[in-house]
Amino acid sequence: MYKTLNQAENDFLRHITMWGSAAYPTQKVGNGKWIWREFWGVKGAPTVYKTKKACVEAIERYMDILRDKAAGRLPPSQDSPAYAEAIRAAA
Repeated sequence: MYKTLNQAENDFLRHITMWGSAAYPTQKVGNGKWIWREFWGVKGAPTVYKTKKACVEAIERYMDILRDKAAGRLPPSQDSPAYAEAIRAAA
């Protein structure tokens, strides 16, 4: 578990890393409309995409953000263990 991610983000990252793009939470909701649905406690983007490709690209951008957080290149999530430790250390 990455200390800079919260539990839902950790679960989402681990699941997608294990199963790859076959596990992306995309769903077709109408005539050529795609959504990113809630999955492993991570809410999808509040957007309806015109193509599945656009929806998948949004998920991949989010995965890049999670990987950067896990590597420490971005600030930790506010409900992550690392954030709580940083607050205690600053006090």
